[in-house]
Amino acid sequence: MDRRRMMMMAGFGALAAVVSMPDADAAPATASGSYLFHDEFDGPAGSAPDPSKWVVSSNRTPINNPAGFDRPQYFGQYRDSRQNVFVDGKSNLVLRATRDANGYFGGLVSGTWRGAIGTTWEARIKLNCLTGGCWPAWWLSNDDPGRSGEVDLMEWYGNGDWPAGTTVHANPAGTAFKTHPIAVDGGWHTWRVTWNPSGIYFWEDFVDGASPYFSVPATGIDDLNDPVRMWPFNDVGYTLFPILNLAVGGSGGGDPATGSYPAEMLVDWVRVF
Repeated sequence: MDRRRMMMMAGFGALAAVVSMPDADAAPATASGSYLFHDEFDGPAGSAPDPSKWVVSSNRTPINNPAGFDRPQYFGQYRDSRQNVFVDGKSNLVLRATRDANGYFGGLVSGTWRGAIGTTWEARIKLNCLTGGCWPAWWLSNDDPGRSGEVDLMEWYGNGDWPAGTTVHANPAGTAFKTHPIAVDGGWHTWRVTWNPSGIYFWEDFVDGASPYFSVPATGIDDLNDPVRMWPFNDVGYTLFPILNLAVGGSGGGDPATGSYPAEMLVDWVRVF
């Protein structure tokens, strides 16, 4: 996630050059049969999310040589606390950004399940956190040693400078990516991605017959620093796992003192098929 700082340093001129337009010929995926992975967050109010499905983070990876809002005084931590990560008893996971005498805190959960190519991932999300300092996201990551790649279905930045976006990263340095700006509001929306051998395709509020708003073909992504095209997503044995988070501060969140707290990201469900 904190590779966004490196991505934005590449400049919005480069960003515009790599934005892909929707592919009208992409076949949207439809759910059939049972889910490969899902959570409806139906636990009792105030409880932790199901530990067989989610790991709640208790820390946030620091930035090397931090500057600006990546410095510790602005860089809120993740906390494994029912103040910041809990099920609300109304079938929602709540990630809550808070401020107290010890600083700023947010929440992150990562899935225990790994999925491979040929899958569709979707979450229904409401952002009651569109305020300065907050940095919510719904994304997929790979943590295998020697591999890379990340798929950001939805990411909003409270720093007031970066547009909300959907992004595919093909390397960990943030120099091989394709991104598409999106409009984000405080209503309920579903964010879907289909990952298949021909590429990666995105929908907001999917309905049957809809074309993806953003498509990244599996022909590779140009690296901004090297004359190579990168695409780890079709590698044999490559997998991704789901992450939902609400960060506070950092380069994407900006100055947390400008925000209103508590602020919440609600997740109705996550489904993979």
